[in-house]
Amino acid sequence: MAHARQQIRQQLITTLTGLATTGSNVIASRVYDVATNKLPSLAIYTLSEELGEESANKQMRLLDVVVEVREKASSNLDNALDAIGAEVEDALFASGDTTLNGKCKKFNYDGLEITLSGDAEQPIGLMTMRFIAQYRVDKTDVETLIS
Repeated sequence: MAHARQQIRQQLITTLTGLATTGSNVIASRVYDVATNKLPSLAIYTLSEELGEESANKQMRLLDVVVEVREKASSNLDNALDAIGAEVEDALFASGDTTLNGKCKKFNYDGLEITLSGDAEQPIGLMTMRFIAQYRVDKTDVETLIS
């Protein structure tokens, strides 16, 4: 089995693969190779984690998760990023589920940042959507999520 963080990222990939705009262009990495990956796309990765409440061997953890939306820069970039962002939020929350299909105690939106990257031949717009995944594990078994 994989670490709980990896399971949360994998659940995000499963949930966000097949959206109308990004389709199967979903990667589990902050590293993006413009030569091999298609745009628009989503990149899913984690930034940091903090320890929450702790009792005996049980730990509540707060994981900062990113869903990065990538799209070719154009005069319509902000609207294109917002449309993809709406698809992401709908896929994650429209059903009323705030547990990421049971992987988390709580999974919440935490804001975003929009930038432009000129590292490639074609500039790319980046919308970095931040989420907080609150989950619980036994510190002697970090591969098993505790409900």
